[in-house]
Amino acid sequence: MSQAFSALYRSFQTDVVTRVCCSPVDGTIYTWIDPPSGRSEHVSLFFHGGGYTMGSTDDHLQLIASLVEGSGISVLGVDYRLCPDDCFPAPLDDAEEAYRWLLAQGYRSEVIAVAGISAGATLVTQLLHRCQSKGLSMPSLALVMAGVMDFSYGRESVAFNASDDLVSLQRLEAVSSHYLPGDGSYDSRDLFCMQQDYVSYPRTLFQVGDREVLLSDAIACFSTLKTAGHDVALHVVPGMIHCGQLFARDFLPGQRATADAALFLREGFAALNAPQ
Repeated sequence: MSQAFSALYRSFQTDVVTRVCCSPVDGTIYTWIDPPSGRSEHVSLFFHGGGYTMGSTDDHLQLIASLVEGSGISVLGVDYRLCPDDCFPAPLDDAEEAYRWLLAQGYRSEVIAVAGISAGATLVTQLLHRCQSKGLSMPSLALVMAGVMDFSYGRESVAFNASDDLVSLQRLEAVSSHYLPGDGSYDSRDLFCMQQDYVSYPRTLFQVGDREVLLSDAIACFSTLKTAGHDVALHVVPGMIHCGQLFARDFLPGQRATADAALFLREGFAALNAPQ
């Protein structure tokens, strides 16, 4: 199934993937994707989707390249460990290590964004909790494109969007059965990061389609953080299914979502750099 989905995602690629420069980092699980002008001052970590069982930076290149071209911001893609060989918290450990690697390269947290889609979006929120719990400075921006926040899958949209979305409750439950250690050998605060309190939180865009089973998760996360006084926004994309951004070539809601995500990154850094 992994190869089939990779082939599907690649079949929706356009020539935008030829207008960026991809450079694997030797000896790592990282790949730089740069605009034609070269490495930008601001950078974004990107975590691909795939339910922790499949996916890669390469097969998400259409989305990544579109974000790079639309924002002018270089992306560091992370090919984190996957099930069944590795379960939680291995992908999160890889996400934390990637963020620490960027900091070690001399990038200040003020010039870093973290972004992800689906499983990668969940990693974004979990990484932000790791930053707080381990005393790492928070990145400046976060782009969260429809991640799982409630691993019991009990929110309303799992039921009322079941007939519209590509992702089923059965798929979500299968992901959990592979991803979560049966012996509970993990820090539950990392997993249920939206149940924790935050002293600070990056400027964040939660993006989700109105036909997604994870719609309610995004709304709940936005509401929790907004109520706590953090600078967060919610973009519900009309007509969009889960991971519609990956099918943007032929899917107008995905095109709109991708363009708005790139705009968030571009304008977010511009606002942070504006004179106060």
